[in-house]
Amino acid sequence: MKILVVCQYYYPESFLINEIAPMLQKNGHEVTVLTGLPNYPQGVVPKEYRFFKKRNETVNGVRVIRCAEIGRRNGAAFLLLNYASFALSASLKALFMREKFDLVFSYQLSPITMALPALIYKKKKKIPMLLYCLDLWPASALTIVGEGSPVFKGAQILSKMIYAGADRIAVTSKPFMEYLHTVCDVPTEKLSYIPQHANGVLLHEDLCAAASDKKTFMFAGNLGKAQSLETVIDAANLLSDRDDWQVLLVGSGSEAEHLQKKVQELGLAEKVLFPGRFAPEEMAEQYKKADVLLLTLAGDSAVGETLPGKLQTYMTVGKPIFAAINGAAVGVLEDAACGKSVAAGDSKGLAALMLQYLETPETFADCGKNAKKYFSENFTPEVFMQKLLSEMKALTE
Repeated sequence: MKILVVCQYYYPESFLINEIAPMLQKNGHEVTVLTGLPNYPQGVVPKEYRFFKKRNETVNGVRVIRCAEIGRRNGAAFLLLNYASFALSASLKALFMREKFDLVFSYQLSPITMALPALIYKKKKKIPMLLYCLDLWPASALTIVGEGSPVFKGAQILSKMIYAGADRIAVTSKPFMEYLHTVCDVPTEKLSYIPQHANGVLLHEDLCAAASDKKTFMFAGNLGKAQSLETVIDAANLLSDRDDWQVLLVGSGSEAEHLQKKVQELGLAEKVLFPGRFAPEEMAEQYKKADVLLLTLAGDSAVGETLPGKLQTYMTVGKPIFAAINGAAVGVLEDAACGKSVAAGDSKGLAALMLQYLETPETFADCGKNAKKYFSENFTPEVFMQKLLSEMKALTE
């Protein structure tokens, strides 16, 4: 197959599509990626991509076409400009693209506007479109604007149009199916479940934490509003009378400054630390420091029902996982027997789990082994690619 992949984000930005496109290529398919200029999460386009440089390049054997885009920078205004600029430039590119593909594959993160060029190309060339929904819209818009906002209503109309236009929609979380069906009027027979994969490179590494008089609880990833990291800080505050633990919030994001300020105000600066953001190849050394991995997500909208890709990565590390989360992740943690969960936003419940680990860590001795086993059976790149190619072949044949 000749496959056109459409996604606003691509290498050197760190998203799993960087692995999916080369895997499709290695499976014998000709892959072209239509994407924007890298600027996530730092917000500015690197010098080497400015002034029309590197607009056509080959990355890991995959042809990459880059469209004009305004950097995210800081603030809602620039974020909206970033979204709109890619949607406009990539849609124009798709509209006038002469090359014919067998399938257009929309890797749909936030915002939903990044799927618009895929829909335009599908309509023009009359080819099937497979949309892989990783962020739920218009629900995700509620993290930025209110439900009564004209922006939200516009996102709702656009989302329904894009979901209706796709020939097939794969979702990363089973609760997404209910939302898309009831809120966006997507027929259930048009939906399928393909959980995200994770690179299994850490599966066979020894990442055991070094012996220490302090147990380390780690969150690794985007420090954004949706991650509800105030839940972790509030839980830490409930344990502030003890000196046998620390929390590491590894990563960067829009809420980092606010979270650091809250930690200072609560007098937790020596216990809740912000090591910063690390490249993927550097994360093994960071994971070695952890005794327990933390997973949190806001539960005030349907977005909180997702199965975050972070969970799969955590499983490869082989440590107990404590979550304050709703939805699909709860069932996976129970099925895998690799940790425990409380409701999203439940800082007291999370603190109780952390205390249980501090008092009886042996209770969680099998969690790491169980996590790796479940991952190997459900979330490897090979399992993911088999399911994805099955959907693609069904559409093209």
